[in-house]
Amino acid sequence: MLRAARYSVDLDPALDTSRLTTPANPLGLYTAGAEVLRLTDQIRAAENGVGLAQAVNHLLHPEHGVLERVGEALETAGEQISDLDDEAYALADRFGFAAEFVSAAQSELIGTGGESHRVSGSKQDHANRQRAARASSPHAAAQRIAPSASRTSEPPASTPPPRSPRTR
Repeated sequence: MLRAARYSVDLDPALDTSRLTTPANPLGLYTAGAEVLRLTDQIRAAENGVGLAQAVNHLLHPEHGVLERVGEALETAGEQISDLDDEAYALADRFGFAAEFVSAAQSELIGTGGESHRVSGSKQDHANRQRAARASSPHAAAQRIAPSASRTSEPPASTPPPRSPRTR
């Protein structure tokens, strides 16, 4: 209760329940990482484009998404480093650059939710489409037309000799 009221409380580590790792919270204090893992599992379990888009939106939402928050956290860390130590500008800059990279990644992916909705079917549908594509490939068609052609006594075509490196 004291911690909830924002008082600083020091406990013996054996008594501090906030530091425990439990089956419900396997990453202990790393709750944000646990949420991202949960979101990753949700993305992996999506069975259609709508489910995928809903899960991916948690990553990409421009105000509340994971990437937005990660970018803010990196930028804030860089600012805090600068505030604490004027000489640590190189480290602060690294955090700033990382924040820019995350922002660029988010910008690149904004709007993909509509495209994700068009992702079709279930994993089974995907496997069926892959099998159909392989069956209709030119190689498979050639095998159906002349299956004995692949068993002729002709030696396999030789590969061209390796090219010598160019010199200047």
